[in-house]
Amino acid sequence: MFSKAQWVAIVLIGTSMGLVGGALVSYQMLKVPLQRLSMTTPMFVLDRAKLIQALPPNATADQMANAVADWKKLSAKLSAAGYLVIDATAVIAAPDDVYVRPEGK
Repeated sequence: MFSKAQWVAIVLIGTSMGLVGGALVSYQMLKVPLQRLSMTTPMFVLDRAKLIQALPPNATADQMANAVADWKKLSAKLSAAGYLVIDATAVIAAPDDVYVRPEGK
């Protein structure tokens, strides 16, 4: 029979091998998606038409100017972070999750 120290050693070795094996399998499974991700340009689509539609019908010129200024700040922030920012009028097709929505929508 094995002693208590031998059982502890067996458990530790088995756990270590399992962790290393799991890490290698995870790395191999993520290798292709990570390579693909590094080759794509991160982007967001700003939809000015929806921005205008989201404003109340009786919005003042100041409210409209503030909304446009907020979106310009947001696009500048995204651009500075390395994202390509395009307007929705130039988009033929895009996944829904790349569109930037007004806050709270």
